[in-house]
Amino acid sequence: MAAQPKLIALNVGLAAGLALIAWQGRVRWNEARAERRASLNVPVKRVAPPALVPAQKPPTVQAAAYADVAAKNLFSKDRNPTVIVDPPKVEAPKPMPALPVVYGALGLPSGVKAIMAERSGAASKSVRVGDSVGDFKVVALDLQKVTFEWEGKQIEKSLNDLVDRTGGVTPGAPAGPAAPPAAPVSAPAVGPQTGTPDAPTRACVATDTSPPGTVIDGYKKTGVNTPFGVMGCTWVKDK
Repeated sequence: MAAQPKLIALNVGLAAGLALIAWQGRVRWNEARAERRASLNVPVKRVAPPALVPAQKPPTVQAAAYADVAAKNLFSKDRNPTVIVDPPKVEAPKPMPALPVVYGALGLPSGVKAIMAERSGAASKSVRVGDSVGDFKVVALDLQKVTFEWEGKQIEKSLNDLVDRTGGVTPGAPAGPAAPPAAPVSAPAVGPQTGTPDAPTRACVATDTSPPGTVIDGYKKTGVNTPFGVMGCTWVKDK
Protein backbone atom coordinates (compact mmCIF):
# COMPACT_ATOMS: atom_id res chain seq x y z
CA MET A 1 0.00 0.00 0.00
CA ALA A 2 2.98 2.27 0.63
CA ALA A 3 4.18 1.97 -3.00
CA GLN A 4 0.99 3.36 -4.56
CA PRO A 5 1.63 7.01 -3.69
CA LYS A 6 5.09 6.80 -5.27
CA LEU A 7 3.68 5.21 -8.42
CA ILE A 8 0.99 7.82 -8.65
CA ALA A 9 3.56 10.56 -8.19
CA LEU A 10 5.73 9.03 -10.92
CA ASN A 11 2.82 8.83 -13.34
CA VAL A 12 1.91 12.40 -12.61
CA GLY A 13 5.49 13.47 -13.23
CA LEU A 14 5.57 11.59 -16.51
CA ALA A 15 2.31 13.15 -17.63
CA ALA A 16 3.60 16.58 -16.72
CA GLY A 17 6.80 15.97 -18.68
CA LEU A 18 4.83 14.83 -21.72
CA ALA A 19 2.61 17.89 -21.46
CA LEU A 20 5.71 20.13 -21.25
CA ILE A 21 7.26 18.46 -24.28
CA ALA A 22 4.04 18.85 -26.26
CA TRP A 23 3.79 22.50 -25.28
CA GLN A 24 7.40 23.21 -26.29
CA GLY A 25 6.84 21.46 -29.60
CA ARG A 26 3.77 23.55 -30.22
CA VAL A 27 5.68 26.73 -29.46
CA ARG A 28 8.57 25.79 -31.78
CA TRP A 29 6.17 24.85 -34.57
CA ASN A 30 4.34 28.19 -34.31
CA GLU A 31 7.61 30.13 -34.38
CA ALA A 32 8.85 28.26 -37.46
CA ARG A 33 5.53 28.84 -39.17
CA ALA A 34 5.62 32.54 -38.42
CA GLU A 35 9.24 32.81 -39.63
CA ARG A 36 8.40 30.99 -42.87
CA ARG A 37 5.45 33.30 -43.55
CA ALA A 38 7.60 36.34 -42.89
CA SER A 39 10.27 35.22 -45.33
CA LEU A 40 7.77 34.35 -48.07
CA ASN A 41 6.08 37.74 -48.01
CA VAL A 42 9.34 39.76 -48.22
CA PRO A 43 9.69 41.31 -51.77
CA VAL A 44 12.93 40.43 -53.70
CA LYS A 45 15.14 43.42 -54.40
CA ARG A 46 16.13 43.61 -58.02
CA VAL A 47 19.86 44.07 -58.67
CA ALA A 48 20.97 45.55 -62.01
CA PRO A 49 23.42 43.28 -63.88
CA PRO A 50 26.95 44.64 -64.58
CA ALA A 51 27.58 46.30 -67.95
CA LEU A 52 28.97 43.97 -70.61
CA VAL A 53 32.51 44.84 -71.73
CA PRO A 54 33.40 43.56 -75.27
CA ALA A 55 36.33 41.17 -75.35
CA GLN A 56 39.62 42.56 -76.67
CA LYS A 57 40.29 41.70 -80.32
CA PRO A 58 43.30 39.37 -80.68
CA PRO A 59 46.31 40.80 -82.56
CA THR A 60 46.74 40.06 -86.27
CA VAL A 61 48.91 37.02 -86.96
CA GLN A 62 52.32 38.00 -88.34
CA ALA A 63 54.28 35.34 -90.23
CA ALA A 64 57.58 36.83 -89.06
CA ALA A 65 56.62 36.08 -85.46
CA TYR A 66 56.78 32.37 -86.24
CA ALA A 67 60.17 32.38 -87.97
CA ASP A 68 61.74 30.45 -85.10
CA VAL A 69 59.19 27.68 -85.55
CA ALA A 70 60.71 26.91 -88.96
CA ALA A 71 64.31 27.55 -87.97
CA LYS A 72 64.24 25.67 -84.65
CA ASN A 73 62.10 22.63 -85.33
CA LEU A 74 62.47 20.25 -82.41
CA PHE A 75 61.70 17.25 -84.62
CA SER A 76 64.11 18.12 -87.45
CA LYS A 77 67.41 19.65 -86.30
CA ASP A 78 68.75 19.86 -89.83
CA ARG A 79 65.88 22.09 -90.94
CA ASN A 80 67.15 25.50 -91.94
CA PRO A 81 65.22 28.24 -93.78
CA THR A 82 68.44 29.66 -95.22
CA VAL A 83 68.85 28.37 -98.77
CA ILE A 84 72.49 27.61 -99.58
CA VAL A 85 73.16 28.10 -103.28
CA ASP A 86 76.02 26.08 -104.71
CA PRO A 87 78.70 28.26 -106.28
CA PRO A 88 78.82 28.11 -110.07
CA LYS A 89 81.19 25.56 -111.45
CA VAL A 90 84.28 27.14 -112.97
CA GLU A 91 85.76 25.05 -115.74
CA ALA A 92 89.50 25.10 -116.13
CA PRO A 93 90.54 27.11 -119.19
CA LYS A 94 91.42 25.03 -122.22
CA PRO A 95 95.19 25.09 -122.80
CA MET A 96 96.14 26.76 -126.07
CA PRO A 97 98.06 24.47 -128.44
CA ALA A 98 101.38 25.48 -129.96
CA LEU A 99 101.15 28.09 -132.70
CA PRO A 100 101.72 27.02 -136.31
CA VAL A 101 105.20 27.31 -137.80
CA VAL A 102 106.04 29.53 -140.78
CA TYR A 103 108.32 28.69 -143.70
CA GLY A 104 107.92 31.92 -145.66
CA ALA A 105 105.55 34.63 -146.92
CA LEU A 106 104.98 36.16 -150.33
CA GLY A 107 103.18 39.35 -151.30
CA LEU A 108 101.04 38.83 -154.39
CA PRO A 109 98.57 41.11 -156.19
CA SER A 110 95.80 38.89 -154.82
CA GLY A 111 97.12 39.30 -151.28
CA VAL A 112 99.78 37.94 -148.97
CA LYS A 113 100.27 34.19 -148.77
CA ALA A 114 102.30 32.30 -146.20
CA ILE A 115 103.61 28.77 -146.09
CA MET A 116 102.65 27.30 -142.73
CA ALA A 117 102.40 23.95 -141.03
CA GLU A 118 100.42 22.93 -137.95
CA ARG A 119 103.67 21.93 -136.25
CA SER A 120 107.30 21.32 -137.09
CA GLY A 121 107.66 18.27 -139.30
CA ALA A 122 104.00 18.33 -140.47
CA ALA A 123 103.02 18.93 -144.08
CA SER A 124 103.05 22.62 -144.98
CA LYS A 125 100.51 24.45 -147.10
CA SER A 126 99.88 27.87 -148.58
CA VAL A 127 97.42 29.92 -146.50
CA ARG A 128 95.87 33.35 -146.72
CA VAL A 129 93.41 35.35 -144.59
CA GLY A 130 90.39 33.17 -143.75
CA ASP A 131 92.24 29.84 -143.94
CA SER A 132 92.86 27.61 -140.94
CA VAL A 133 96.02 25.89 -139.79
CA GLY A 134 95.20 23.23 -137.23
CA ASP A 135 93.04 24.82 -134.51
CA PHE A 136 93.98 28.35 -135.56
CA LYS A 137 92.30 30.59 -138.14
CA VAL A 138 94.24 33.29 -139.96
CA VAL A 139 92.32 36.58 -139.56
CA ALA A 140 95.08 39.01 -140.60
CA LEU A 141 98.33 38.53 -142.53
CA ASP A 142 101.06 40.71 -143.99
CA LEU A 143 104.77 40.32 -144.69
CA GLN A 144 105.68 41.20 -141.08
CA LYS A 145 103.10 39.61 -138.80
CA VAL A 146 100.09 37.29 -138.64
CA THR A 147 97.00 37.32 -136.41
CA PHE A 148 95.39 34.01 -135.45
CA GLU A 149 91.98 33.41 -133.91
CA TRP A 150 91.55 30.59 -131.37
CA GLU A 151 88.53 29.99 -129.11
CA GLY A 152 87.32 33.56 -129.70
CA LYS A 153 90.73 35.05 -128.83
CA GLN A 154 93.10 36.78 -131.24
CA ILE A 155 96.84 36.18 -131.07
CA GLU A 156 99.18 38.46 -133.03
CA LYS A 157 102.70 37.23 -133.75
CA SER A 158 105.65 38.29 -135.83
CA LEU A 159 106.38 35.96 -138.73
CA ASN A 160 110.03 35.94 -137.71
CA ASP A 161 109.02 34.50 -134.28
CA LEU A 162 107.12 31.63 -135.95
CA VAL A 163 109.82 30.55 -138.40
CA ASP A 164 110.60 26.84 -138.05
CA ARG A 165 114.28 26.66 -137.08
CA THR A 166 114.26 22.98 -136.11
CA GLY A 167 114.86 21.74 -139.63
CA GLY A 168 111.60 19.79 -139.65
CA VAL A 169 112.40 17.77 -136.48
CA THR A 170 109.74 17.80 -133.83
CA PRO A 171 111.10 19.49 -130.64
CA GLY A 172 111.68 17.01 -127.82
CA ALA A 173 111.95 14.01 -130.13
CA PRO A 174 114.75 11.62 -129.13
CA ALA A 175 117.83 12.06 -131.22
CA GLY A 176 118.75 9.08 -133.37
CA PRO A 177 122.17 7.87 -134.34
CA ALA A 178 124.43 10.34 -136.06
CA ALA A 179 123.55 10.60 -139.73
CA PRO A 180 126.10 10.96 -142.50
CA PRO A 181 126.64 14.46 -143.86
CA ALA A 182 123.70 15.50 -145.99
CA ALA A 183 124.07 16.44 -149.60
CA PRO A 184 123.85 20.14 -150.41
CA VAL A 185 120.38 19.61 -151.93
CA SER A 186 117.94 16.98 -150.68
CA ALA A 187 115.82 14.83 -152.96
CA PRO A 188 112.85 16.90 -154.22
CA ALA A 189 109.47 16.04 -152.71
CA VAL A 190 105.99 17.07 -153.84
CA GLY A 191 103.27 17.68 -151.24
CA PRO A 192 99.51 17.04 -151.42
CA GLN A 193 97.17 18.52 -154.04
CA THR A 194 96.19 22.13 -153.27
CA GLY A 195 94.90 23.51 -156.58
CA THR A 196 91.92 22.77 -158.82
CA PRO A 197 91.59 20.39 -161.79
CA ASP A 198 91.90 23.41 -164.11
CA ALA A 199 94.97 24.78 -162.31
CA PRO A 200 96.58 21.86 -160.51
CA THR A 201 99.14 22.76 -157.84
CA ARG A 202 100.79 20.91 -154.99
CA ALA A 203 102.09 22.02 -151.62
CA CYS A 204 105.73 22.02 -150.65
CA VAL A 205 107.23 19.71 -148.04
CA ALA A 206 109.15 21.25 -145.14
CA THR A 207 112.11 18.93 -145.57
CA ASP A 208 112.45 19.69 -149.28
CA THR A 209 115.44 21.98 -149.89
CA SER A 210 115.49 21.84 -153.68
CA PRO A 211 115.75 25.27 -155.32
CA PRO A 212 112.94 26.94 -157.28
CA GLY A 213 112.80 25.67 -160.88
CA THR A 214 113.18 22.00 -159.89
CA VAL A 215 110.84 19.76 -161.92
CA ILE A 216 109.54 16.43 -160.66
CA ASP A 217 106.57 14.31 -161.78
CA GLY A 218 105.48 17.04 -164.17
CA TYR A 219 105.44 19.77 -161.51
CA LYS A 220 107.80 22.73 -161.32
CA LYS A 221 108.81 24.29 -158.02
CA THR A 222 108.21 28.06 -157.80
CA GLY A 223 109.02 30.63 -155.12
CA VAL A 224 111.73 33.00 -153.92
CA ASN A 225 114.81 31.95 -151.96
CA THR A 226 115.15 33.66 -148.55
CA PRO A 227 117.33 33.06 -145.47
CA PHE A 228 114.34 31.18 -144.02
CA GLY A 229 113.76 29.00 -147.05
CA VAL A 230 111.72 29.37 -150.21
CA MET A 231 108.97 31.98 -149.79
CA GLY A 232 105.73 31.34 -151.69
CA CYS A 233 106.83 27.79 -152.44
CA THR A 234 104.35 25.96 -154.70
CA TRP A 235 104.59 23.13 -157.19
CA VAL A 236 102.77 24.09 -160.38
CA LYS A 237 102.01 21.96 -163.42
CA ASP A 238 104.95 22.25 -165.81
CA LYS A 239 103.71 23.08 -169.32
